[in-house]
Amino acid sequence: MMTTFHIIHILVGLWLALVNVTNILTPTTLAWNNLVLGLIVAGYNVYYLFAQKHVEVQS
Repeated sequence: MMTTFHIIHILVGLWLALVNVTNILTPTTLAWNNLVLGLIVAGYNVYYLFAQKHVEVQS
């Protein structure tokens, strides 16, 4: 079963992959986009690793 953790990573990964090969954003905006999303993903992962001490993985 996919959790919110997995869905957010898939969506952010797809956005970061697609936005770099299209002309949706200007180069300056693209750099800010990547910086902000990188910080959001890093913060989300820090929360899961240190606050919850685990990430649910179903096999």
